[in-house]
Amino acid sequence: MGTVDTLLFRKAPASHDLLTKLEFYRRRYGLFHSLARFAATRARFLWPIIGPMVSGPYRRRWAASADGPKLLNLGGGSNIIAGALTADVDPRADCYVDALRPLPFEDASVDLILLEEFIEHVSKEAGARLLRECRRVLKPGGSIRVATPDLDWLGTGIVGGTVDCDLMNSTFYGHGHRYIYSRAEMAKTLESAGFGAVRHSSYGDPESALGYLDSHARRFAHDPLLSQYIEAKRPAGAA
Repeated sequence: MGTVDTLLFRKAPASHDLLTKLEFYRRRYGLFHSLARFAATRARFLWPIIGPMVSGPYRRRWAASADGPKLLNLGGGSNIIAGALTADVDPRADCYVDALRPLPFEDASVDLILLEEFIEHVSKEAGARLLRECRRVLKPGGSIRVATPDLDWLGTGIVGGTVDCDLMNSTFYGHGHRYIYSRAEMAKTLESAGFGAVRHSSYGDPESALGYLDSHARRFAHDPLLSQYIEAKRPAGAA
């Protein structure tokens, strides 16, 4: 697959003007979806009930569109990327998708998947199922980029004195985290899910088709080295 045209995936405007935001989302989703999404950010219990119905048409339009390449930003929360589909249980995402269930996408229908700081929020078993689903929906030759806390960096830092105890405990027990991967375990988990060409990358890696989309460290003001960045492909010609 060739280098992705970065112009396809420009960020949504960061304006804090409510009217500007509402107009942006009205154009993106339509008025009903935008208002329901806005209401659900203030009453989140509503979104699992109405989210699949309200946001389903947007997801289906994206899937049916001839525009490409198709980038799925899975578990991306409020990190909306123009030209991509951000799918999450968070009402601020483009559409409601529960990543703990089978993904609502056809086999071999997606070119690229960004899984940024999400897999650590589910159990190891659920993470393995999620990666198998990601492989299923990726086209042969399609790529996935995973960013998740780096147990190797944390361990080396705690022994060497460059990582403090609070950061270590926050990474393990804060933020709803369930499982923290070493680099070897993350690579093994991807390979077990059927991925090939597994390689470790770096924050903002210019050699990666998706590296320029790394944003968690900036958005949440943490050291980019806290995370590992790993990429893999669905083997070409794989069933």
